[in-house]
Amino acid sequence: MGNCLGGNKNNHNVRPVVKNKDVKLLLLGAGESGKSTLFKQFKILKEGTYTPEERAIFASTIKGNIVRSMISMVEACDELGEEIEKEENKQFAQELIQLDDENALLNVDAFYNAELVQKLKQLWSDTGIQNVLQRRDEYQLLDSTEYFYQRIDAVSEKNYVPTDRDILMCRTKTTGVVELKFEQDGTKVSLIDVGGQRNERKKWIHCFENVTAILFVASMSEFDQKCYEDDSTNRIQESLLLFDEIVNSRYFIDTPVIFFLNKKDIFQKKIETKKLSDFFPDYQGPPHDFDATSKYMLQKFTSRINDQNREFYPFITCATDTDNVKNIFDSVKKIVIKK
Repeated sequence: MGNCLGGNKNNHNVRPVVKNKDVKLLLLGAGESGKSTLFKQFKILKEGTYTPEERAIFASTIKGNIVRSMISMVEACDELGEEIEKEENKQFAQELIQLDDENALLNVDAFYNAELVQKLKQLWSDTGIQNVLQRRDEYQLLDSTEYFYQRIDAVSEKNYVPTDRDILMCRTKTTGVVELKFEQDGTKVSLIDVGGQRNERKKWIHCFENVTAILFVASMSEFDQKCYEDDSTNRIQESLLLFDEIVNSRYFIDTPVIFFLNKKDIFQKKIETKKLSDFFPDYQGPPHDFDATSKYMLQKFTSRINDQNREFYPFITCATDTDNVKNIFDSVKKIVIKK
C-alpha cells in the first residue's frame, strides 16, 4: 500500500474545489518517472478497460520494448567491457545493432517472429548479457526488461493480447499532450499528461491556464541513474530542478501540489544492496532502512518549496500497483473535489 507522508502544516486542511466546477489536473514529471503509468492506471479505473484496438497497439509497443532492451544490453556489453560468451550470440548481437533505429522499432511487427524470439531468448541467457543486466545502473535500460523477458513466450504467441499488467509495465514515451476526461461525483475532470523529456517540456506552458491541481511524479529509485538526455546528470537531481521550477512558478502560486514519490518497489530492492550515501553524501541515516531513506528522499523535494504554507500532499507510491493507485485516487478526489 502507498504512504501519505505529512509535509507542511496545511496538509490536513483540504480545500476542495467548488462543487460542479470543472477540474483540470496537470500531470508533470521528468522522463521515466512513471507518470504515464499513473495516467494509464487512472484510465483503467475510470474507463474500465482498453479497447481491442488499443491493446493491439500496446502489443506492438511491448515487442518493441523487448527488442530495444536487448539492443541496450548489447551496446552496454561493449561500453562496460563485458563479453558475450557464445559465438552464435555474438553474431546475432551484431544483427540487432542494425535495428537500433526508432523507425525500425516502430515497425517491429514486420520482423518480430519465432526465429527472432528464439535468438533473443538465447542471448538473454548469455553470461555477458546477464552480467550487464546486473550493472543496469551504469547505462540506460527499461525498468520492465526482466518482466517482459520472463513473459516473452506469452508475448510472442500469435494471438497475444496484453493484460492490464502488461500495459502498465510497457514503456510508452509520451509526446505532445494526452488528455483523459471523466466525470466524478458530478464534476467534470480533465487529466492532462504531457511528455517528460526535456525536448517535450516547452509544450507544458500551453497547459498552464486554469489548473486546479498539479500532480507531480518523481522516481525515488533513480538515485543511482543518469538522465537519458545527457547520460551525465543524476536523475534525482534532474527531478529536483524540475520540481523546484514547477512548484515555485508564478503560474502555480495558489495551486495545490499532489506529489508522488514513485517506484518505491524498485527503490526498496535497490537499497538492500546499495548505499544512498554513495550518491547523496549528506544522507547519514541507516543505509538499508526503507523508512529512513524514503523520508530523506521526500525531504529533498519538500525543502525546495519556497512557501512552506502552500497546499502540498505527498505520497510514496508504486504506479504499477493497482491497489496502491486506487487508494491514491480516492485521496486525490478528496483533495480536489467537493462531495
